[in-house]
Amino acid sequence: MPNRRSPTASLISLRPARLSLEPTLTRDGTLDGAWWPHSTDLRRELPAFLRALEDRIGPVLRVGLDTQAWDEVPAHLVVDGRFVRISGYPATPHTIRVIRGSQDGFLLLVIPPDTAGPAAATAMKTAARTGNTMSAHDILAIPGTLPSGARWRMRRYRDSDRAAVGALALADACEPSGLEGPLGRHVAGTAYEEPEIRVLEGPGGRVLGTVAYALRRDRAAGRILWLHGGEVPDVVGVLLRHALGGMGGVPVHAFTDEPCGRPGTAPAALPAGRRAVTLAVLEREGFVARDSWRHLRRTSPSEPGAGPHPMVDVVVSGTPRGWWLKAPGDDAAAALVAQEPTGGRGVVWWLGADAGHADPDLERALLLRADALLTEHGARETVLYAAGDPEPSWALFAAAGFTEIDHLVSFTRPATPAGAPADRPSLP
Repeated sequence: MPNRRSPTASLISLRPARLSLEPTLTRDGTLDGAWWPHSTDLRRELPAFLRALEDRIGPVLRVGLDTQAWDEVPAHLVVDGRFVRISGYPATPHTIRVIRGSQDGFLLLVIPPDTAGPAAATAMKTAARTGNTMSAHDILAIPGTLPSGARWRMRRYRDSDRAAVGALALADACEPSGLEGPLGRHVAGTAYEEPEIRVLEGPGGRVLGTVAYALRRDRAAGRILWLHGGEVPDVVGVLLRHALGGMGGVPVHAFTDEPCGRPGTAPAALPAGRRAVTLAVLEREGFVARDSWRHLRRTSPSEPGAGPHPMVDVVVSGTPRGWWLKAPGDDAAAALVAQEPTGGRGVVWWLGADAGHADPDLERALLLRADALLTEHGARETVLYAAGDPEPSWALFAAAGFTEIDHLVSFTRPATPAGAPADRPSLP
C-alpha cells in the first residue's frame, strides 16, 4: 500500500467502509475477512471501518496494523466517544488485527486503496472464504487478471507440492469429515492413460492451483479428475483452459471420478454450492450438467431400529462393502445401498425409482431398514446421497432428520468444433 495522503481525503471520509467478513467467524482460516479502505489516511478511514466491524463482532478495544501502509499512525483514536488503542507490527504487512479482549482477535487483509475494482473484489472474496489458507501476501499476488510473464507459470507437479496441493484440495473438500489426499488416485479401469497433474505457480513459488486430467488411450475423450484454485476466478479459468488445451478438442468429462480420493464415499461430482466460482467457469467454457446428486447429512439419532420387513430385500454388497436394499422382485421400484460404517459414519446411496413407481411406504421401509443396519454396525452419523431429483423423497428425508449440504454435479463438454485451436501446452 503506498505511503501517501490521498488528495480527496475530506470527501473519502464520508464513504462507507468496504468490508467483507468470513461468514462463520470461527477463525479457522488464515484470515477472517478483508478491508478495502478508500485512502491511506487512518484517522479518516478507521472510524467507519470499526463501526461496520462492530456491527458483527461487538466493541473493539485496540487494533494492530502495518505502520508502513498509512500516512500517520496515532497511538489511539476516540471513536463514538470510546477510546481505541492503536499499535503497529511492521512484520505483518497488508493486515489489520482487531482485538475485542485481551486474547480475542480477528485478522483481516487490508487491500491497497488504489487496487483496481475487479482485483479488489477477488481479494476480498478469497480472504473472507471459509477455510481460506492463503496469506495476505499471496492473495494480493493474484490480481483480478493474471499477468503474463514471470509472475506465474503452469508447470508439472512435483513431490514437494504435495502439502500445498493437499491444502487446496482440503479447502474444496466435498466431505465435511475432510480429505485423505488427492494424489495417487487412478482413473477407473484401463481405458485412460496415466493422469497429468499440473500446478499453477505464482510469485515466490507459491502453488496457486492444481488440475489433473487424463486422455483415453484411443484419444476419443478426456477427463478432468480434479481442479482446485482457491475459488479465485482467474486461477480456476487458467487451470481449466490449460487442461482443455492439453487434451485437444475431444469431448471432456469433468468431476466424474471420485473427487476426494476416497472411492465409494462420495459421488463423482462437484459441490456446486460451495464451489460456485468453479461451476461458473465450467459453464463459461461450454460444460453442461451430466449427472447430479443431493448431499444430505444427519447427526441426530435415527429412529428405533427396524427388523426384517416384507417390503424390503437385503442383499450383501461387496463394492461398496455393505447392503443392497430393494423391493422383492421389482428392480424398477425405489432402491438404496447402505455402506458399512467407517469411523462411526455410515453412507446411504439413495437410487430412487423409475417414473411411475414411487411408493412412499416402500421408501420409508427402505430407509428404516438401512438405519437399522448402519446402527447395528456402529454408525453415529449418516450421509445420504440422493441420485437425480427424487421429489417424492424429500419429505421423508426431512422427517428422518436429514439436512441438505450441497448439490453435487458432474459435467460434459462436447468436442471442440473442427478447426478450433487445440492449444496443447509445452511445459518445463
